[in-house]
Amino acid sequence: MTPSMQPPRETTFLTVDLILRGPVGLSTLLSALGDSVLVLHADDQGACLELPEPPATPEEAVTRFCSLITGLPAGARDEWNRCSERTLDVGIQAGDVPHEARYRLPAPALALAASLGADVVFTVYGLPARNG
Repeated sequence: MTPSMQPPRETTFLTVDLILRGPVGLSTLLSALGDSVLVLHADDQGACLELPEPPATPEEAVTRFCSLITGLPAGARDEWNRCSERTLDVGIQAGDVPHEARYRLPAPALALAASLGADVVFTVYGLPARNG
């Protein structure tokens, strides 16, 4: 099959990562979150977390993460507040189709993230080269 005959690849929402950076470890915070998150990476300077069940939309992921943070006990919430970076990173895989894709993050979800001091960023991953 020639490259022009290969099926189009669709733009898709992947997931949302919660990226944390802080001056000290996050052991109390990570312990309090427990099995409600997957720890992709953690060290003395920070952590990268995902939800264990894939969210259907960016709004669902942001809202679920924010609910987890809102429900933290005091010690864990103190570690959250001491983080120098609290980023909800929305991952989008670019595709050939559709011509444009929109992923809405409604104002209430943005306001909830902002109330917790979290930034929201969108990372768009380019298409890998086709072998041809």
